[in-house]
Amino acid sequence: MRIPVFNLSVMAMVKIRLLAICGLFLLAGCAGFQGDKREVLPSDFDDVFVGATEIPPGYLRMGRFIAYEDLAKIKPGTARNTVQELLGTPDRDNNGWWFYNVNLPLDDSRDYLVCQYRVTFDSSNQVSAADWRRRQCRDRFADLQQPEVQEITILSDVLFAFDSAELTAAGSDELDTVAEVVFDRVQVAQVVVVGHTDRIGAEAYNQKLSLRRAEAVRRYLVAKGVPPHLLTVEGRGASEPLVACEGVSGSASLKSCLQPNRRVQITIHGQR
Repeated sequence: MRIPVFNLSVMAMVKIRLLAICGLFLLAGCAGFQGDKREVLPSDFDDVFVGATEIPPGYLRMGRFIAYEDLAKIKPGTARNTVQELLGTPDRDNNGWWFYNVNLPLDDSRDYLVCQYRVTFDSSNQVSAADWRRRQCRDRFADLQQPEVQEITILSDVLFAFDSAELTAAGSDELDTVAEVVFDRVQVAQVVVVGHTDRIGAEAYNQKLSLRRAEAVRRYLVAKGVPPHLLTVEGRGASEPLVACEGVSGSASLKSCLQPNRRVQITIHGQR
């Protein structure tokens, strides 16, 4: 595998070459180049590719985990001390530029991009600009700002015995998987648990049963370590059926047909 490494010595060599070229071709218009006040950016220089075992000391960049909402708060006009409160002490301070090495998770994996984030301050110690060094980091951060919604539906017949709000052993196993999905999110904003029943029985009773089942799921997830403040529960009784079935109330065939309506829906809002 070949790993891209940004080499500061290459920058120095390129600058020396530019000065030499200007010395040779001053009469040919190189003075006009010196008059160009465009800021020289790291992206103006080529990457150097070396083998993984050939990386010199000091080139490996270790990133840190910073909450995305804190990064999103860094805007022009933000005070320098506020930046430090939100992001911490910079990895490098270079003449009014603060550099942070930030881990941005990749899709559907536990791997991360280590990205350099630069904050520029003006003479009033306020942010004048903030951006990612690499375009792929900028794009990845933009993607991470889009909230993800994952919905998990578990049949109540798996979670509970008929007409009960006590979790079965199989139901506990199912919710263990749900807890793993929650913990797999880097940031979880909310987990909504909604209980549903079929139409068999009185409407008021079904409403209460659906809520009791949602609350049972909530208690279990809290016991598994999901923060209580993230969880919201609702009971909707038989008001949102997935299937409509004909048959005599109480018959085995009707109960079987209505099984998809007896369910608990768990919706996870968050970002990876």
